[in-house]
Amino acid sequence: MKKVMVLLIAVAFILAAASAYAATVTSNFNVTATASGSCRITTAASDVNFGTYDPTNPSPDDDGIGSAGFRCTKGSTYWTYITGTRQMTGGAETLNFELYSDAGRTTVYPSSKTGPGTTSPSNAEIISNYYGRIPALQDVTQGNVFSATLTFTVEY
Repeated sequence: MKKVMVLLIAVAFILAAASAYAATVTSNFNVTATASGSCRITTAASDVNFGTYDPTNPSPDDDGIGSAGFRCTKGSTYWTYITGTRQMTGGAETLNFELYSDAGRTTVYPSSKTGPGTTSPSNAEIISNYYGRIPALQDVTQGNVFSATLTFTVEY
């Protein structure tokens, strides 16, 4: 038993002496990334449904509201606009409408890139609402169904 103990102690001293001669070398490296300036649609543009239009009513039809959501990289400049003719068709007839960026329907929603753009304060989702209005007293046929396809765009 004594011999085993002596042998274990000898092995421990040899291992300790060997580790005293160990060396270490290192090399530093960098980790980099560049944030892109980008935007993406996060919530698809919703339809604007005016419901039933009464062509004899002297007041405009303001029932249509839609929205779209998007995110842009913080500090990115972006523009939003809705392309497409502001006129619905139903057979040979047309029904004019307009889209606005405010609930009071005083500022027309742009149909192309205009102005200096908006700088995104963060990458949080931005909801863009659009408010429709059909001008009053348009001469259209009873029962005619009107529609149009437009495109919500975020340019950056």
